[in-house]
Amino acid sequence: MKNRLIIIGKNLYLNTPFMEYIERELNHLGFLEQIIKLPETSTETVTLLQQQMAQEGNIIIVTNKNAFTPVSKLISTMIDDTLILKENLLIPSKSEIYDDNSFLIKFNNSAINVVMAEPGQTLPIFLIEHSEDRGILHIFHMDEESAKILLDPLSKTYEININITTLTPGWLQIEAVSKKYGQLEQFLKGAKQLLPDKAIVTDNIFAYIIEKLTLAKKSVTFAESCTGGLVAAQLTKEPGASNVFNGSLVTYSNALKAGWLGVEKETLEYYGAVSEQCVEQMLIGAKEITKADYALAISGIAGPGGGTAQKPVGTVFIGAIADERTIIEKLHFEGDRQYIQEQSMFYAYKILLQIGSNDFF
Repeated sequence: MKNRLIIIGKNLYLNTPFMEYIERELNHLGFLEQIIKLPETSTETVTLLQQQMAQEGNIIIVTNKNAFTPVSKLISTMIDDTLILKENLLIPSKSEIYDDNSFLIKFNNSAINVVMAEPGQTLPIFLIEHSEDRGILHIFHMDEESAKILLDPLSKTYEININITTLTPGWLQIEAVSKKYGQLEQFLKGAKQLLPDKAIVTDNIFAYIIEKLTLAKKSVTFAESCTGGLVAAQLTKEPGASNVFNGSLVTYSNALKAGWLGVEKETLEYYGAVSEQCVEQMLIGAKEITKADYALAISGIAGPGGGTAQKPVGTVFIGAIADERTIIEKLHFEGDRQYIQEQSMFYAYKILLQIGSNDFF
C-alpha cells in the first residue's frame, strides 16, 4: 500500500531536523512514495487533497497550528461530514480514532491521518498502522546482481518482493515486502541460512550493533578526521550506546593526530594524513587511549577542495583494529562532501562487522 506524506506549513518543512524527526517516526510504515510540501496559505491545498484522497493508500498530513482546523474542515467537506469539538480542536465527526492533536479517518480506499505539530515539541502519535509485512536484510561482500540471483528463487517460493540498494561498496540493504499470501519470516530465515556469515536481518543495523556488543560485553571507539564525528554520532542516536561506547576522538588537524593519537611526525610528513600508515597509527592510538575492544579510524579528502592527482577528492582510508587483527582499506567515493562522509561512515561500520564477525554474525 502506498504511503504519502503531506506537510502543510513552511515552519515545518523548512526545519530540516524536525522533518527528519517526522520521517523517523513514520519508519514503521515503510517507504514513503511521495512527500509533498505546501505553505499554509497555498491555493493548491483543495485540489491536492482531492487528488490524493481519490487514490488508494495511506495519507499522513502534518500541519502546523494555523493549518490544522482549515485542513480538518476541507476533509470534512469532501466526505460530506461535519466538524465536532474534541479537546478544543475541531475534527470530522466520522474520525475513527482520535488522540491528542491527531485523528484518523477512512474514505474509500484511503486512510487519512491528520496531525498537528510544532517544531521543538514532541510529535503527536501517528495513528496509521503498518499495513504490510516488511523486513530489512543486510548482505555484505556481495554485488547486487549476485544477491538477486541468489534470492530470487527464495522470494518466489515465499511470495516476497525484494528491493535492493547499495549503501556503500560491499554492503547491500534489501527491503523484503510480503505479497498478499507471502511468508516474510520464512523468507528472512531462509536468506540467513543461505548466507550465515554474510547476512544480518534487522530494521536498525546500529541498534543491532549495540545489542551484539552489549551481549559480548565489548566496546568500540572511533578516531575520525574527514567524517568529523559522524561515525560516533550515528551510534549515539540509538538508546543503549553508552553500554558499548565511552567516547572517541575527532582529530581533524595533523597536530591533534600527533598530539592525541600519537601519529608519528615522520608518518605525517612522508606519507601524509590521508594514508594507510596514518590510519594504522590512529587505530593504535585510539585503542590505547580508550581501552576499547574495537577501534575504527577514518582519514580522507571529502572535498570539494584538497585533492591531488595522487589523492583525488573522495580518497578515504578506513580501518579497524581488534586484538591483534587490523584491516585498513583505501576507498574512492564519488559525490559531494556530505555524501562522501556518509559513505565513509557506513563503510567504517562494514569493516567493524567484518573484523568482529564472531560477535556480529
